[in-house]
Amino acid sequence: MTKTVLPVSFYFGANNKEGYCSLFGGTYNPYTEGNHLILKGGPGTGKSTLMKCVADKMEKRGYYVERGYCSADPQSLDLVLVPEINFSIVDGTAPHTMDPTLPGVTEHVVDLSVAWDKTYLKGHLSEIGELTLANKGQHKRAAEFLMLASTIETQNLLLCSKYIDREKLQRYVSRLKGRIFAESADHKPGRIHKRFLSAITPDGVDMQYDSVVALAESIVTIEDEYGIVAPFIMDKLADYGVEMGYDVYKCYCPLFPTVKVEHVIIPQLKTAIVTENSYHYSIDDQSKHVHASRFTDREGMQGIREKLLFGKKAKKELVNEAVRKMSLAKDFHDRLEEYYIKATDFDVINEISDKIISGI
Repeated sequence: MTKTVLPVSFYFGANNKEGYCSLFGGTYNPYTEGNHLILKGGPGTGKSTLMKCVADKMEKRGYYVERGYCSADPQSLDLVLVPEINFSIVDGTAPHTMDPTLPGVTEHVVDLSVAWDKTYLKGHLSEIGELTLANKGQHKRAAEFLMLASTIETQNLLLCSKYIDREKLQRYVSRLKGRIFAESADHKPGRIHKRFLSAITPDGVDMQYDSVVALAESIVTIEDEYGIVAPFIMDKLADYGVEMGYDVYKCYCPLFPTVKVEHVIIPQLKTAIVTENSYHYSIDDQSKHVHASRFTDREGMQGIREKLLFGKKAKKELVNEAVRKMSLAKDFHDRLEEYYIKATDFDVINEISDKIISGI
C-alpha cells in the first residue's frame, strides 16, 4: 500500500436488504505472519476509543493506516488496519461477529468484559433486554425498506439495459485501460481489496471522500444515475489492474454488496474511477467526466424517462425511511451504552489499551 499523510478510511460493513453485510473476514490472512486483535465486549466499553488511539499512534510512527467506520454510528470505529506490518484490531462483536481461526498464533481475543460490574448489569436485565430488542427491531425495519429500494433500482436497471450500446462501451473501456495502465507493476498478479466507500447510516448516505483525495491524484468520474454502465467499467478496470500487478480497492454499493462496484482506487497509480449520482457528488470538478448517456440509445432512454424518474423518487423515499429507522435504532443503542458505561471500570480498560499499544 502507498503511504499517505492524509487519513484513509472506509466502511467494512453495510446496512442493506439482507440486514447487514460484513467484509471483516477478508481484511487479513491468519495463515501468514501477523498480529490481529479481536475485541470482545458490549456497547460503550471503549472499543472504538481504543482503536482510535491505536490508529493515531501508528500514523505518528509513519505507517499507512486504514480506519473502518461503523455504518450504524459513523463516529465510531469498527476496525483499524496497518498493512505494512500485517496488524489489525477489530470489533468482533455482533453484527460483525469474528472468531479467531488461529487463536494465540496470529489472532488474539481481547476480552473487555473483565472490566464489567456484572452484578450491576444483571440488576438491569429488563431495561437492557428491552433496549436490545428495540434496537434490533428498528434495524430489521430499515432492512425491509432497503429491500424495497434495491428492488426498484433493479427494475430501473432492467428498463435501461436494452438501450446500452455494449460495443461502444467495450471500446471505451479498452481505451481507458490503455491510458491508466501504461505498463505492468509486477510479473505477479496484484490483490483485490473489497471495501465500501459509502454507507447508509443514521445520518443519511455517507461517503468517505477524503480517502479518494488521499489515495488518488487523477480521478475519472462516471456520471451514471441508474448504474447503467459504471459497474461494468469498474469491474473490468479492477480485474485488469490486478492482472497487471496492481493492488486495487474495489468499493461496492451498500445496496448490492457482492455484485455492484461503484468506485475503484489504484493507489500505486494514484488513480481513482468513481461513480457520480444522487448519492455521490463529484469529488473533483477538474477531473475527467464521462456521462453514461454516451453509451445508450438516447431516444430509447427518453421513452422510459417518466418511469425512471418515478422509480428514482420512490427509491429516495425508501432510503430516507430506512435512515429514519436506523436513527431510532441508534437512539436505543445510545441508551443501552449508558448501562454498560456505568458498569465498566475504565481504569482496567486503560491498562488493557496501554498493553496493546506498547506491544505492537
